[in-house]
Amino acid sequence: MTVQPRIDVAAMRRALSTAEAVMALNPPESPMIDGYRLFRVSGGDVAWLDMPANAGAYAVFGSHPRCDVKFASGDDVCVRHLVATCCNLPDGAFGLRLMDLQTSIPFFVDDDVPRRSIVVSGPLLVRIGKHVVGGLPVGPRASSRVMQVSSCGMSEPPRGIESIAEKPADSAAPQAPTEGITTSHRFARGEISHITSVRPVSHIEEMVAPRAKTGYVRLTLQSSERSAAVELPEQALDDGVLLGRADNCLDRGLRAVLSTHISRTHLLLLRDGTEVMALDLCSTNGTRYAGQKVRRVMIPTEGLALTLGPELTLIWHPQT
Repeated sequence: MTVQPRIDVAAMRRALSTAEAVMALNPPESPMIDGYRLFRVSGGDVAWLDMPANAGAYAVFGSHPRCDVKFASGDDVCVRHLVATCCNLPDGAFGLRLMDLQTSIPFFVDDDVPRRSIVVSGPLLVRIGKHVVGGLPVGPRASSRVMQVSSCGMSEPPRGIESIAEKPADSAAPQAPTEGITTSHRFARGEISHITSVRPVSHIEEMVAPRAKTGYVRLTLQSSERSAAVELPEQALDDGVLLGRADNCLDRGLRAVLSTHISRTHLLLLRDGTEVMALDLCSTNGTRYAGQKVRRVMIPTEGLALTLGPELTLIWHPQT
């Protein structure tokens, strides 16, 4: 059965007008810093966050009270639902990557195609359940030019640009777009956004490796009573790998080590270009590195150890 959006495009655009009116009264504190102004609209309620394009900034959307951009609790969003990060584009500008955390509820732009992971050059407006989420680029490098190649998980350069307006009215039910295809969308204010679908956060079964070898990484979870180790293909890190107690997180014996002190979706392992990052997903009990609570840690090739919650150790083994 095809998943359909719960609000229409007209409601999405009205939500944008509401957000712009509210945010106009609260301009960015540093308008000359590149980044995205992220926002969420639920009915007449607007929440927003200014996210710089550098310093490894990211934002978690969800109904958990620790999330950076919060939804009201309900059946149309998850506790931790989306992650947004900025990424550098080959033309020197920056874009926005939006990733669904393997939930049961996809998001939609203006074409009613369910999506899980996209990279955007220019402004963004999507529907998720009964809510609208958006991002407006700010700063001197803000761009709406076509993205040619992405370092943020796209498997290959776009093979073409598809205009949604040119689709025949009697076309079949919308299908998930092919990875690497860029579609052009006219934003409500007249700007053109270019949206590239990329691979979603990796599924459990995609990360089976018979043994560690070239192109794989190894990590271990260790508690006071037990431990488990897995090998993952490096390519999975381009899509993102989830660690936590939820069924959509990586298992292969890892979840048996986790206690209730670990959030259901606790950590995201993600490669951006040549860097591998561990992103805490606004977890309840936090992530620590060298004794300090952290949101983001860049993982060096020589490996490192993180503490998840009060006592669980994540060991990222050196790469050979």
